[in-house]
Amino acid sequence: MNIGIKAVGIILVILLVVISCTQKDNIVGTNGSGEFTPLNVTLDHNSFSEIYSYEDSCSYNNSNTMILGNYNGETSYSLLRFTSLPDSFYEIYSVNISLEIKDRHNFDIVDNTTLKLATIGNIKWYENATWWTSSDSTDWNTEHFSNADYTNLLEQHYEINCVGDSINIIFSETTILEDWINDEDNVNSGLVIYSDTDGFMEIYTSEYSNDENPVLTFEYRETVEDTLTIKTIQTCYDCMIYETDNEFEKWEDELKISNIQPINIFTKFEILESIFVDILPPDYVIADDDTALFLQRITINRAELVLNNNGANTYPISGSVYLSPYFVIADTINTDLSEIPLLTNDDIDDIYISSSTDTLQTEQIKINITKVIQYYISGEYDNNGIVIKSLNVNDNFIHTEFDLEPEIQITFTPPYYEE
Repeated sequence: MNIGIKAVGIILVILLVVISCTQKDNIVGTNGSGEFTPLNVTLDHNSFSEIYSYEDSCSYNNSNTMILGNYNGETSYSLLRFTSLPDSFYEIYSVNISLEIKDRHNFDIVDNTTLKLATIGNIKWYENATWWTSSDSTDWNTEHFSNADYTNLLEQHYEINCVGDSINIIFSETTILEDWINDEDNVNSGLVIYSDTDGFMEIYTSEYSNDENPVLTFEYRETVEDTLTIKTIQTCYDCMIYETDNEFEKWEDELKISNIQPINIFTKFEILESIFVDILPPDYVIADDDTALFLQRITINRAELVLNNNGANTYPISGSVYLSPYFVIADTINTDLSEIPLLTNDDIDDIYISSSTDTLQTEQIKINITKVIQYYISGEYDNNGIVIKSLNVNDNFIHTEFDLEPEIQITFTPPYYEE
């Protein structure tokens, strides 16, 4: 019994100590009871110590569109391969391929003079493992994709009609489909669709929807006794490739983003403690004059990297850019070796916050970097700079450049004493 009473007494003493401790003033990093309203500060372009744009490596992925044509010095080819074909046939008629255009630039005429069709050689390619340069998954005939890998179809063997945004390719000969079915090696390499014009177009792929994706239609009889039937097949593989090399260009003191060729932004900026201290109300007292602890307890309500766009060198058709910030965890950047990007994926860390979206017609793009500033001033991350990347690299020709006067707008709440 005495042991039980002693144990209870000890617990009561501990509780009293805890309660008494919580009655002391505590620094709290939130605007909680409204003791202080949020304050606003701005880091102007003079706070930025390093600014680079750099070419990144390609990482082809599923996309809602495939691009064919030319823009800003880049050329893109569309690859199309239908599967689920009949195992055999007795006769085939009326072979057609239909495509739907999402958007286009300087591509008003769509016919045999502007679109080129070619059959790919005996090369099996796959949508997520097809590269411009030869690799284990894409065995082109030379070091990279070239006209050695395809044979142009004669213009008299097909007719291209376009009504509105619907393209219909009518083959006058059925041998192209017959060859795909009869291929002894079961390769069925499909088609290349490309253009020599100065414009480009975006074509919906099978990832978009069942209503807009490429479709192969034909009539056939599998045996002589069968009735002639219409067969409709949706594409299995559809993607685009574009010319790349192993040289990664870097531009100092330039701010630009591109999806094809992928171009990212790296920037580093100074965050001086004075920007938070100097704006405090006159009657605010930093507890124990501990500025480091004060910075750790600040709440960053919102921080935005503001990039100004004067409208020059922007994407020529409607579109939006989706940008996301990444922490740089590498101590140094590669400014010397051209065969390696300025920063690789191993040099950055995803922040896992929602991306910032804006149309390319606005004068400013604001990127949410709230977590970046919070982690920097709290000391959770070293300030090695950040990388801004598009979330739609390799998807389209979107390209935009920004003025060299970025700024960071910060809204924060200082910690306060709670009695």
